[in-house]
Amino acid sequence: MRALALILIAGICLAGCSFGGDDAGAAATSKRPNVVLVVFDEFGGDILRGPGGKIDAGRFPHFAALARDGTWFRNAQTRYDETTKAVPLILDGIAPRPKVSPIVRDHPHSIFTALGRAGYRIVPSEEATAMCPRRYCPNERLKRPAIIPFLKAGRAERFERWIRSIHGSRRPTFWMKHALLPHGPWVYLPDGRMSRPPGPELLPGMQTIPGFYDDYLRHHNEQRQLLQLGFADRLIGRLIARLKSQGVYDNTLIVVTADHGFAWKVGVETRRSISLSNVDELGSVPMIVKRPGQRAGRVNDELAQTLDITPTIAGVLNVPLGYRADGRSIFSREAAGRRTVRIVKRDFSSVVSISKKRWIARREAVMRRRLRELGSGDWPSLFTASGPHRELVGRPVHDLRAASGVHATLSLAHSFSVVRRSSGLVPCQVAGRIRGSRPAGRRDIAVAVNGQIAAVGRSFHLRGEKVESYSVMVPESSLHDGRNTVEVVEVANDGKMALLARS
Repeated sequence: MRALALILIAGICLAGCSFGGDDAGAAATSKRPNVVLVVFDEFGGDILRGPGGKIDAGRFPHFAALARDGTWFRNAQTRYDETTKAVPLILDGIAPRPKVSPIVRDHPHSIFTALGRAGYRIVPSEEATAMCPRRYCPNERLKRPAIIPFLKAGRAERFERWIRSIHGSRRPTFWMKHALLPHGPWVYLPDGRMSRPPGPELLPGMQTIPGFYDDYLRHHNEQRQLLQLGFADRLIGRLIARLKSQGVYDNTLIVVTADHGFAWKVGVETRRSISLSNVDELGSVPMIVKRPGQRAGRVNDELAQTLDITPTIAGVLNVPLGYRADGRSIFSREAAGRRTVRIVKRDFSSVVSISKKRWIARREAVMRRRLRELGSGDWPSLFTASGPHRELVGRPVHDLRAASGVHATLSLAHSFSVVRRSSGLVPCQVAGRIRGSRPAGRRDIAVAVNGQIAAVGRSFHLRGEKVESYSVMVPESSLHDGRNTVEVVEVANDGKMALLARS
């Protein structure tokens, strides 16, 4: 928590910050362009979009700012749906193959080797691969890191350490970062604080297969993913500010993308394996490319692919790859001529194909649903755009009677009485179990914070469980430092309320 609190303090000065005394390097910058490549994880590109299809600058100001300086490929697609092959194909431009590990031995040629031979200093931060050869990255591991421990802790701190590695130098540098964000677990709020303590879910299973069968829970988890994406946006702001403070922003090729998207289908066994039914969400990825010296934003509607990123970097820098890649520069005629989305299935049994026109139409439908349910433009609308009895949000509650025959537990109830923002934790996830309900019971829920309704939701049953559960996100602004009173309330069809739990 102390490390996270330091990140929050550092994040306040998004322009002109000084880190570790290496600002002197800004005066000695390379004449050759630097390169920054950021690969996010489990990040569907259309999540960034607001009304009119533009990047939602209200919620994601730093992605929007980068797009205003670069080229936004809003129809970018992944070529594979699983990280340990989806990230390597970004780094070498070679189509995924079965039985290949994400390590140097199986990927001897890559953007690392091409830029290393061209004299670039390489500063990688790989979180699921080990593809930079020791020749150019003497401190890098030979085996790929275990992803699960990296997901459980340190995601913010590792990104911050990588940002601090950026400084001006006479030698051109390639900074590469793979970030396990906005990949679950969804615990970060847009300002970098956490909505619950590190560790297991408050309700185990609600983010995995047992929770894939409830539409409200799908909506709830989408809220949480969006909040965590707000934090990823903040990190992009930190990155841009660092590049500018070091005097290298204009002379740097910046590429921001993700390995694959995420599907929000209900009643499925997986949301991560590509199929024709989920290609609209799982196949889309963000892709923004700012070329050295570029200052005017553009929107490109061609079918850019993650497979194109390494050839694009090599093409923009005029650096030979030294091997034949399967991808093409996204600025090439070959890329502009594509009319079909093609993504290899995880088991390599076939290729999922869909026309560009149909793919865009399906994505537009998903985007309309998302905007209707989750709002846009600011974070408060995330809690008021939809839900049962959302007209209650902001209203006071008083003289609540206890619900008849049922009561609810309140996970980590003590955390509401000792809120301390400087710790990096604001307990915005209010969750627990409802006891005494009938086996198939469900009810509308409202959560009041300090006497005022902050959010609404519904209870649910995780697949295979008889117990009724609830989980609701409340706005961070509803909680203040010190003691807070949180009340979980059942809302009847006629609007009458009954108390289920109180902190």
